[in-house]
Amino acid sequence: MSNIIFLIQKVNKKLMWILLFVLFTLVSPPSSAQNSELDSLKLLLSQQTADTVRVNLLIEASGLLMRSQPDSATAYAQEAIDLGESLDFKKGVGYGFKNIGMVYYSKGDFDEAINYWTKSLKAFEEIGFKLGISNMQNNIGSVYQTKGDDPKALEYFINSLQNAETIGDTVRIATAQLNIGTVYSNSPTTYDLAQEAYKEALLDWQELDYKEGMFITYLNLGEIELAKGNPESALEYLEESLKYADKLNPLYVDNLRMIGQVYLEFDNYQLSEKYLRDAIYVALKNKAYKELGRTYLKLADNLYQQGNYQEAKANYEKSLDLASSTEVFYDLADAYEGLANVYAQNEDFSRAFEYQQLYAKTKDTIKNNDYARGVGLLRVQYDLQAKEKEINLLNADNKLKEFQIEKDARAKQLLIIILGLFIAIIAGFVFQYFYVKRSNKKLAFERNRSERILLNILPKETAEELKENGFIKAKEFKSITVLFTDFKEFSVVARHISADDLVKSVDYYFKAFDEITERNNLEKIKTIGDAYMCAGGLPTENSTHAEDAYNAAMEILEFVKDTEKNPPKGIHPFEIRIGLNSGPVVAGVVGTKKFQYDIWGSTVNIAARMESKSEPGRINVSENTYQILKEKRKFTYRGEFEVKNKQFLKMYFVGEEVEVKV
Repeated sequence: MSNIIFLIQKVNKKLMWILLFVLFTLVSPPSSAQNSELDSLKLLLSQQTADTVRVNLLIEASGLLMRSQPDSATAYAQEAIDLGESLDFKKGVGYGFKNIGMVYYSKGDFDEAINYWTKSLKAFEEIGFKLGISNMQNNIGSVYQTKGDDPKALEYFINSLQNAETIGDTVRIATAQLNIGTVYSNSPTTYDLAQEAYKEALLDWQELDYKEGMFITYLNLGEIELAKGNPESALEYLEESLKYADKLNPLYVDNLRMIGQVYLEFDNYQLSEKYLRDAIYVALKNKAYKELGRTYLKLADNLYQQGNYQEAKANYEKSLDLASSTEVFYDLADAYEGLANVYAQNEDFSRAFEYQQLYAKTKDTIKNNDYARGVGLLRVQYDLQAKEKEINLLNADNKLKEFQIEKDARAKQLLIIILGLFIAIIAGFVFQYFYVKRSNKKLAFERNRSERILLNILPKETAEELKENGFIKAKEFKSITVLFTDFKEFSVVARHISADDLVKSVDYYFKAFDEITERNNLEKIKTIGDAYMCAGGLPTENSTHAEDAYNAAMEILEFVKDTEKNPPKGIHPFEIRIGLNSGPVVAGVVGTKKFQYDIWGSTVNIAARMESKSEPGRINVSENTYQILKEKRKFTYRGEFEVKNKQFLKMYFVGEEVEVKV
């Protein structure tokens, strides 16, 4: 019986998976069965003459050795190509190129994989072999998606689906649906569309009882649930996918890694690390380098959250090396971001800023304006072609009418033409005058609007530096105060009210926070979900930053309490925790397409710890902020509290001061 060897490949940061078909039918048999079948094939080859039957036997042997002996698989496939070309047997030549492409794909050499699969596609197209054409279009599309080129990938997937539908091949129709779903999975706004596509594919796999397809689809559904913030649902899908995993296949590596990631979301570091290290062991054993790179990345995230920065740095660097060699840009961006965080924790802000810039540049490479334009063009290309034909017909008709009019009344209209030209010249001057006037007015309007938008993104001084120099230098601030807020049980509330009411409520609070921040001479840094972050003492240094932040925190707390007592219609009342910390930071702008003013350093991390260790309706401040304000404001000493990385910090509530125990 012939067999389909298949692989899955991660295509973006969200870990969506594509299905690649390599040969013709079902799953490879176990190792002992493979050896028996290979021995039978070798016996047949020793007796077979140089004809098309021998070509098919060589391809069959190549497929059996694909995982265990890739070099031998390549040799058998090359022999099939040479013999097929001498016999003008295009189908055999196409399958030979196909198998060699898969060997390179398994090694992570995507350029060579595309090279051989393109040759295979050409051979199949020459004989109109729709089954092979659909296969190759799917495989080539998957490599482009791995590289981050979704528009190119989508083009191949759509063509693969059309060819599969032409021949009524359910397996390849489901494959195309699955892979098109991975494109939708790249944006949170289209997660629902991706889930619909996956579930349609899952129905086909279940009808066919095709375990490999079910495995990949469950894996993708699990990852989307994880991305949507539902780790419990994600774990259910991932455990379901584990039922169909082959422990000798790279698929098993992916499944272990994903479960490790779920336990990382649960803050179960030990169980997460166990799954991740098991995945690394299997990946190294099977030489699954693409899967290995991503697993190193997740292990590094685990170690970083445990405070083991040195070992986390080593694993981020391993992932970076593999992502660079395989050109998987999503993993490359994650590795850069991880290294930036490690260096920031070690207070090596120069290296942290360097890697943050590399991260922003790589993200811009993955999804720039051309990316969005490319996907949009694929969706409307047929409409554009139809409109273009219609325009061409109208233009031709107009030219014919103009010619007829000119032929019938050329002499009579000569004077009118001259007069018309004169009027056109005068009208042109008038039009040009008003056009220039309108253009200058519009340019001034757009310039002012652009400046307003820029000032909404960057502080005024920073925006002026960007306009003057074309770039912004990172700057160290010796002393600022960071303010963090967070709503109590926000995720619980989010599950019980509508999305419109949730967004309306958060917008209501954050608009008020923006006004309070500006009124107290603070700079808004960013919002992260329901968390709000601002800082005093930058971008212009001052000595009042701690008191400014204190006053803003008191106003925010008073506003939230008033809203809780008398909430406006449609606004959900929240309780809030607030944290303050003072100290040094590094500030700068990251990104080249979308600017973002941000700050880094342990001062920011400690401010976040103050917020998380606060209580609803209270303001929690650090030792640093307390020392600055203790002569001006009243505080209550709470004691030393353990935070992440086994660090103990003194904390104070704003309010009536009591005797401090040292």
